[in-house]
Amino acid sequence: MTKKEHKARTHRVRYLILVLLVILLTCCTFMWKEGRTALSFQETISPTSPLIQAHVYAFRKIEGATNQPNHRERMSIDKWKPYLHEVLNRFPANFSSEFRNPCWYEGTELQCVPYFYQLGSFKCGTTDVWDKLVQHPDVLPVAKEPHWWAWRRFGYMLTPIHEELVRKTRRKTGQGNDHSIQWYLNLFRIQAVEQVKKNPRLVFGDASISNLWGLGIYDWEELFTNETDPPVFLADVIHAIQPKAKIIAILRDPVEKLWTTYMLEQWKKMVSPQTFHAHFKRLTKESLQCESINSPLYCAFMYGTTADISLNNMLYQGVFYLYLQQWVDVFGLENIHVMRLEDWIKDPITELEEAFKYLELDPLPHDVLSSIVNRSTKNVNERAKRKNFTMLASTRRELQDFYRPWNQRLADLLKNQKFTWDY
Repeated sequence: MTKKEHKARTHRVRYLILVLLVILLTCCTFMWKEGRTALSFQETISPTSPLIQAHVYAFRKIEGATNQPNHRERMSIDKWKPYLHEVLNRFPANFSSEFRNPCWYEGTELQCVPYFYQLGSFKCGTTDVWDKLVQHPDVLPVAKEPHWWAWRRFGYMLTPIHEELVRKTRRKTGQGNDHSIQWYLNLFRIQAVEQVKKNPRLVFGDASISNLWGLGIYDWEELFTNETDPPVFLADVIHAIQPKAKIIAILRDPVEKLWTTYMLEQWKKMVSPQTFHAHFKRLTKESLQCESINSPLYCAFMYGTTADISLNNMLYQGVFYLYLQQWVDVFGLENIHVMRLEDWIKDPITELEEAFKYLELDPLPHDVLSSIVNRSTKNVNERAKRKNFTMLASTRRELQDFYRPWNQRLADLLKNQKFTWDY
């Protein structure tokens, strides 16, 4: 190596070291700022702090002001039906008795809608439960999440999943958007209707998690100016056209749900237990700002569940009571099957058996059930597992303080104390 080459190599090494030092300094500065924010929040947030107490006050205000059981007065269908005539008028008064799945003929053309709706939320095990449900020989494995009722019906056009199927449905419908009921019917004509026609025992479902928190009318504030809360929910609409629809919901400890969802969303970023604590701080402040002028019900449906996940306040998505109450109110608790992810993980065979029984499907032999549940677990958050982080104990306590009263209302609604998650 010549002296000139040696000098050039030395300069390159020094430059590389300098770059590495700058990167290291930037990372340390970011972590110090995030840690400082989170640690500062730890000092100010406690079960007796103003932030948590404000939510407790808001909750008690609802309890005391309404002094009502788990049912709220619902708007008469006569008032909102005119705004949904395209959807409601497309369905018959009675479905054909020829099929188990809800179907009807329009001339010679068979139309069908889902036999059951699977509700849930992000990181609640919905994908894995769906994967096992559609292994039953009488359940057709249609695409899991079309998101038509809660999102596409109101203009959502993205294709994060099922892109080719969505585009094929658009071509068949002949429209530039996905909002029409014909789009939804065509979605299943492409996937399932011919099979149902050949075998009337077959059924299919819609497992869009967005159905849990769907609104019945998106622009309700313009149409019903005297209403301060959403007056019509997706539960009302589906019940109006399918009063005998089967409803399955899968829920999870909301504290663990928020943690896992954060780790999934932030996987490209530098995350830590401290940054999650700061994230909780931001969500809490945003929710308090909303609830200073609106009810928790309004905030949960209008700010907790938008199609743009980056804009959601994920804190609300663990307040399952506010969402599931709408379904229980119109369908009745006896007509809804609610599962916990924790029970699904612990004893999937029993949980699957009970789900099949609720859906009135033929029971399967134990060895068949065993082979189904032994399929690989779907949609596991491997990125979060690789991070190998543990939530700060202080964060967990504060989140439990936030969710505890809502979990209790959920448990009372479902008449099952397991849904308090024991905190």
